[in-house]
Amino acid sequence: MAPKRGGGGGSSSSSSISSCPGAFATVPQQVFFANDVVFFAIMLGISIAMCTLRKRTGAGKKLVGIPFIASVLCLVVAYACSIVATVLQECETTSYFSYYNWAIAISIFLNLGYWLLLFVVVFTLNTMLQAQLSHASNLYKYLLLAVVGLMAALTCGQIGFSSYINWSQTELGRSTRSYRHVPYLVAQQYRAAFYSLYLVSVLASGALALKTILSLRSRRGPAGDLIGWVIALTISMVLWVILMLVFVAWYLQNVDYSWESAAAVNYILNFGQALSYIFILCIAKHSAWSKSTVADPMSTLDAYAGAPPQQHYANSNGQAYYYQQQPVYNGAVNPIKA
Repeated sequence: MAPKRGGGGGSSSSSSISSCPGAFATVPQQVFFANDVVFFAIMLGISIAMCTLRKRTGAGKKLVGIPFIASVLCLVVAYACSIVATVLQECETTSYFSYYNWAIAISIFLNLGYWLLLFVVVFTLNTMLQAQLSHASNLYKYLLLAVVGLMAALTCGQIGFSSYINWSQTELGRSTRSYRHVPYLVAQQYRAAFYSLYLVSVLASGALALKTILSLRSRRGPAGDLIGWVIALTISMVLWVILMLVFVAWYLQNVDYSWESAAAVNYILNFGQALSYIFILCIAKHSAWSKSTVADPMSTLDAYAGAPPQQHYANSNGQAYYYQQQPVYNGAVNPIKA
């Protein structure tokens, strides 16, 4: 998910937006709410497919283990919270500023989901691919753990900044003396650095995965057939992270973007996230993880020559080991959710 800017609504001093009979009266409200509903349904469908896949998949199901499950659930909960919070606000059940309390929870779930997704892409996938090599080194595993460990620490900082910014916009936060000293600029600069490093991690992970797959292809390893899916996964991850950086750049450069622009980028961003999860499911169910032997055409020649055919074995044991809903723009600070 990413920040969205609405085009309707009243003034920031209003305690509520509208009653249920007039809820979602403007096009921006309808477009952004539809975004939440559509991608909530998509993530729910991914979670169902994940459960089905885990029952049928062999070694590949390690890719959709606990980190992947937790990541999907985090995004499902985040979308659900955003939908509930928006409906309550539109029906005048809660005050405008109370939405920021929901934004804190949504931010926590989103950032945890993003880090868990990175863990699957960077660590789980690469260690499973490395396990296909007969000379797999533990050095790669330690390097990958260092990367995801660093991003875990940075994720905690991202959650802290976004939670504090959102809390400062609640009624309680606005009543404190520190309200006028909230580090909005610092928070966005940190966010820019965070997603820049996230992007570098994804690119490095994709490069390592492709290097491993090319090595397997040269040895006719079973996982060599995964190259297309890994490229697709890397592209989808890069796409949504870059769009996150676009929103940050708009803020830092004080761009007066329209709600149409925000909605378009937001839909594409969420679509990229959904594709990332779908491609991981496709990689997990690939038949390459179930192959235990590697065919070598030279073995047939040896057999015809009267010599015993050479047997080649490939280790197939793997190691297993978003979107932001804004209240309608009315001059107040937008909630930060990721």
